[in-house]
Amino acid sequence: MQQPNTPSLAYTIIPATPSHIPQITAIVNHYILTTIVNKSYRPLPESHYQNILTDNHSRRKLPFFVAVETLSTNDGDDSNGNYIEGEGEKVIGFITVTPWSPSKLGYAYTLEVSLYISPTQRGGGVGTTLLTTLISHLESNEYFTFSEGGAKASSSSSASNTEPYGSNPNNGILVKCTQLLALMAIVEDKELDAKVRKFYEKHGFEIMGVMKGVGWKFGKRRDVRMLAREMNAGYIPEIIE
Repeated sequence: MQQPNTPSLAYTIIPATPSHIPQITAIVNHYILTTIVNKSYRPLPESHYQNILTDNHSRRKLPFFVAVETLSTNDGDDSNGNYIEGEGEKVIGFITVTPWSPSKLGYAYTLEVSLYISPTQRGGGVGTTLLTTLISHLESNEYFTFSEGGAKASSSSSASNTEPYGSNPNNGILVKCTQLLALMAIVEDKELDAKVRKFYEKHGFEIMGVMKGVGWKFGKRRDVRMLAREMNAGYIPEIIE
């Protein structure tokens, strides 16, 4: 169901921390229970996004950002998962990426974006700020891949070109993103569907195609649109095959 646009407010984009996980989880669970945007059927536990945060930040060095509205008091209403009592920050959206087919080295340069905005804060520009922040980060930073344990990295990575993959302290090799994917649920509300599609296209994503009936939710087969954005033009992976 389409949410009414909400007015702009003052917020900050910061790296996610464990203290944000309850609010992040509650936002996603709203979409799981009430929409086809997320194809999960049951609410996710907080450990789901805690594991992603740990894997992204501590291991892979992939970005995980939240948009927070700083509150002046510790009083709040967590009925929509946007504020937890005792926390001084209200999460109104978040964005992260996960590896695409992480077991295969040939896909190490492709990431899938996950972007969610609080159901009470749609249309206020938060999504745009989160996505542009993510793109800027990926254009400027490498991250670790752990695909195929026998691969080797060049001297530009943290391992030399004579050392096997896994010989550096992080047990991985540094790569850059060359393709950023967005998988978009095609909703029955044509106006909302067009609005979300245009949002991604505005930020350089191109439609790669539609996967017919790959999902099933609320008693119907659901189509998914795949969009992709080229990243780091001119970057050539220096993996020795």
